[in-house]
Amino acid sequence: MVSAFLCVTFLILNICSLFDAKTEKRLLLNDPDALLHRMEMLEAKVQDLTRQLNEEKIHSQGSQQTYVRWGKQVCGTNSTLIYSGQTAGTSYAATGGSANPLCMIHEVLWGNHQTEGNMAVLRGAEYQDNFWGTGSLDKDVPCAVCKPAHSTVLMIPGRNKCLPGWTEEYHGYLSGNLDGHKHTSTYICVDENVSFLDSGIENNEYSYLIYGVKAQCGSLKCPPYVNGKPITCVVCSQ
Repeated sequence: MVSAFLCVTFLILNICSLFDAKTEKRLLLNDPDALLHRMEMLEAKVQDLTRQLNEEKIHSQGSQQTYVRWGKQVCGTNSTLIYSGQTAGTSYAATGGSANPLCMIHEVLWGNHQTEGNMAVLRGAEYQDNFWGTGSLDKDVPCAVCKPAHSTVLMIPGRNKCLPGWTEEYHGYLSGNLDGHKHTSTYICVDENVSFLDSGIENNEYSYLIYGVKAQCGSLKCPPYVNGKPITCVVCSQ
């Protein structure tokens, strides 16, 4: 709608300019080639304007981001669910593997390649301790991939509310692996009110583990942080 309006406006302004001056008007009437040349120039300008508008539209669509809501199978009211799944990653006891967790889709499609001897291993994620709620120990962790209404998504550690001008997608607590474990993980924001996946298994399976994160005063300044207090987080969009 905007593109059409701009193009029509551009066209009208240029056509009007063709007939404003009497001398130019007489020239165009007496010289069809000059009129054709001006019309070709005008058409080229309209095409260039249309191309620029399309490029801006593509760029805007390309900047649209998604985020993962860890610990839930649904998105917030401000976002659209793309798919729900199960959180998975490398075992906490591994010396290698990948650091980041994945949101693995439930509707799996398999390829034709077969298993070989040397391959990475993907394991499900489990909540550790009852920090995440009563009875949460060793429960499997759901996740949801969400598309917000806005193009920019930001996770803020240390807050459970967004900054002014931002829209909250969800809030919760920061999660990471223990310092004493061999495997390194990435920090993620897990929903405050977590849900569980019913897998029928509630024991430690050397999984990707979801621990809460607490503040340690020293290089981390206290205040504003408090020694030993769990770190909050919030996912915001704008």
